[in-house]
Amino acid sequence: MANASKSIAISIIAQLCLVSCVLSQQQETEFLHHGFFEANILKYGSAKILPSGILELTNSSRRQMGQAFHGFPIPLSSPNSSNSLSFSTSFVFSINAPGHGLTFMISPSMDFTRAMPSQFLGLFNTSNNGNSTNQILAVEFDTVKSNEFFDVDDNHVGIDVNGLVSVESAPAAFFSNRQSKNISLKLSNKDPIRAWIEYNGGEMLLNVTLAPLETSKPKFPLLSRKINLSEIFMEKKMYVGFSASTGNITSNHYVLGWSFSREGKAKDFDLTLLPSISTSSPSDFDDFDPFPDPPSDSATAMPKHTKLIIFCTLAVMVLMN
Repeated sequence: MANASKSIAISIIAQLCLVSCVLSQQQETEFLHHGFFEANILKYGSAKILPSGILELTNSSRRQMGQAFHGFPIPLSSPNSSNSLSFSTSFVFSINAPGHGLTFMISPSMDFTRAMPSQFLGLFNTSNNGNSTNQILAVEFDTVKSNEFFDVDDNHVGIDVNGLVSVESAPAAFFSNRQSKNISLKLSNKDPIRAWIEYNGGEMLLNVTLAPLETSKPKFPLLSRKINLSEIFMEKKMYVGFSASTGNITSNHYVLGWSFSREGKAKDFDLTLLPSISTSSPSDFDDFDPFPDPPSDSATAMPKHTKLIIFCTLAVMVLMN
C-alpha cells in the first residue's frame, strides 16, 4: 500500500514537472504583460518598476540611461525553419518630455554598461556605434534631432541596425483607418502610444506601426523595410527589451504593457488592465547604481516555473529514498 501511494505521488509530481517545463518554454517565447508586477524583467541603470506597475526607464534626472529585458533569451535561430526569425511584439509607452527617447531592441547581450546617455539612447558609445559586431536591431522613438546621426526631425521613429544612423525613418505618425490618411503623432506629450513591431522571416520584411492608445491598429505601417536579420543576428538566442536615456533635458520614459510572440501575432492588450499614467506620481530617487556590474548573459531571474521544477526534483528524490 505504501509503495502504491509513493508511486502515485511520484507520478503526480512528474506530471507537474512536465507541465511546468512546458509553461517555462512558453514563457521564453511568448508573453503578455499588463503592467510589470508579475513580469520576469531584468532592470539596469535607472530602470525600475513603479508602485503602479509601470516600467520606468528614466526619471527626471539628467544624463541617465536605463535598460530592461525579458528575463529569458529568445531563440531566434532555427535552421530547420524557413520562418526562423519571425517575431511580433506590441507595447504601450509614454514619454513626458523631449529628451532623448526610447528604443525597443534585440541584442545578444544585456551588458550596456559602456553605452552612453543623451543621443546614444543607452545603446552605443562613440567607439562602437555602427560596428557590425554589435548584432543589435533597435526601433527608436526619438524626441531630439541629432544631426550627427542624420535624424529627420525631433519627433521621429527609426529602424537602427548596429548603430544610430537609421536605415529607415519617418516623422512620428499613424494611418487613420477612418480618414484614410497619415496623422502626425507627438511622441513626448505624455499620452500613451501603442507600437507594433513585426518581422516576417519568410519575406524578410520589418514593419513598424504606431497609434494612440485608444485607436485600433492602422491598416498600414509607418515604416516598412526589407531586411535580412539572419545576417545581423549571429547568436542562436537573443535578448529583447527596452532602453532609454536623458540628456540636459530630462524625461520620464515609461512602458505600460508589453506583448511578444516568437511566431505568430503577439496577443492583444485588454486596455482596461493597463496601469494608468495619470495615477503614477513622479518617481522618487531611489538608490540605484547607474553603472552596475556587467550582467552575465546567462543571468536570469528565477521565475515561478523554475522554482517549481526545482521543488519537484527534490520531492521526487526524497520519495525515492
